[in-house]
Amino acid sequence: MTHTQTVADAILRILASHGVRFAFGIPGVHNLAFWKSDVEGAPRIINVRHEQSAVYAADGLARTTGGIGVALTTTGPGAANTLGAFGEAAISRSPLLVISSEAPIGFRTKGIYRGYLHEMGDQASLFAPLAKVTVSGFPLAKSATTASEAIGFLEELIAEIMKAPTGAGYLGIPADILSAHFEGKLDTPTVSSDPHIKFDGLSELIRTSERVIFWVGGGATGVDLEIARLSELFKAPIITTFAGRGIGASSRFSLEIPVHEPETGELLASAELLLIMGSQFDGMNTKNWSIKLPPKVAVIDAAPELIQRNTKIDIAIKANLKSVLLETLFSLEEKDEWVDVASINKKARARIASTPEGIAGMALVDAIDRSWPDEGRIVLDMCIAGYWSGGYARGKRARRMAYPVGWGTLGFALPSSIGAAIDGTATLVVAGDGGIAFALSELATLVQESLPVTILLHDDGGYGMLRYDQKVMNAPERGVDLVNPNWRLLAESFGVSFKDTNLK
Repeated sequence: MTHTQTVADAILRILASHGVRFAFGIPGVHNLAFWKSDVEGAPRIINVRHEQSAVYAADGLARTTGGIGVALTTTGPGAANTLGAFGEAAISRSPLLVISSEAPIGFRTKGIYRGYLHEMGDQASLFAPLAKVTVSGFPLAKSATTASEAIGFLEELIAEIMKAPTGAGYLGIPADILSAHFEGKLDTPTVSSDPHIKFDGLSELIRTSERVIFWVGGGATGVDLEIARLSELFKAPIITTFAGRGIGASSRFSLEIPVHEPETGELLASAELLLIMGSQFDGMNTKNWSIKLPPKVAVIDAAPELIQRNTKIDIAIKANLKSVLLETLFSLEEKDEWVDVASINKKARARIASTPEGIAGMALVDAIDRSWPDEGRIVLDMCIAGYWSGGYARGKRARRMAYPVGWGTLGFALPSSIGAAIDGTATLVVAGDGGIAFALSELATLVQESLPVTILLHDDGGYGMLRYDQKVMNAPERGVDLVNPNWRLLAESFGVSFKDTNLK
């Protein structure tokens, strides 16, 4: 259908056609066309207090729903403020798009800095080193110079960031083009299907292996139930990465301890065949590739070449993980049970809870497991409480938990809860006093949007994990102790209820 509209209107229509209901951002003098728009059915723009928070919120939405996370920023410093959060989303493979205004094209002289407000030479180059790279080798970070380019680039970016493995991209649009009229046809998105994939080699490998074990990453969230069924069929324990927590949780063979615990390592080493699905097999999840693997390794992934950089693979199937793709494997014979996963879970968790380091940590984890509803979401920060929750809280379902171990960014949890809770789903923030300080102003956003967010704040007077590291290294404790506000007064000043547990 042809519309008379601004470029900003057209962009919002396209986003809506791809199922985007919410975007996050801050209005600026150059991007006001987005806020001026009255397009029916357009994504509702949620005003946050910092551009980095806008991207974290978009990332939180993407991780917990699987939809496209969208952040809208203004030119120059507004765009630059997003980079830490953009890097976390990009490395964690969140389907995320930053759309920013850029200096008006009409005021620019190529190669010459004129001093126009927020001007910079190549704004897209800020994002290029982190953005998803296409199969042809080009980063998904583009600046448009015309209205038709802006629309075309947007459609291309959406298609590319949603292709498995998903990723993050950037679109920059000059302010004068953003508010200009656009008359053109907006295409309705089409859904393509994978070609038929042959599983003959993998089927034979599974058929001839008595002890099969699964390694499942965040790229497999769409086949959660299928993986649980295959696990039951092959009696295959399921090891999940941090991004894959909760996938296959309905199987009685789902492992409830992380890979760095000795019980997991022993189980992995005792298997005959490791089947990796939807994981990059990265250093953070593999103890920097030091774990001992079974003699045979197979992969089903959209980008198995990423795994081949890190470990030897016997069979690699390059394909998007979809339910129809796995149906062939359900025709294989049922295998005999070779390990009691429930017993391993119980004994390992009891062992950890009995250690001096694990008493308090596992008590926290058990409290969250008991009290937080299964349908609720949990967003974690890089902090001691987050480490315990991210590693040991039971993964009750896919996409329940978001943990920033892609790039390891501190300050993720509070702003990402905006995106996780924006659809009305109860969301728990687990944060430390250091990380939450990065975005305390977003308490105002939570209140303004009446979001169902509960914050579990661990105040140990500073950067507790770094303090511990300094002790281990026999180094002086420097830079790790913090002056904190009166949390009750701070919370109540925003109209947030407060409870001090004072647990020792």
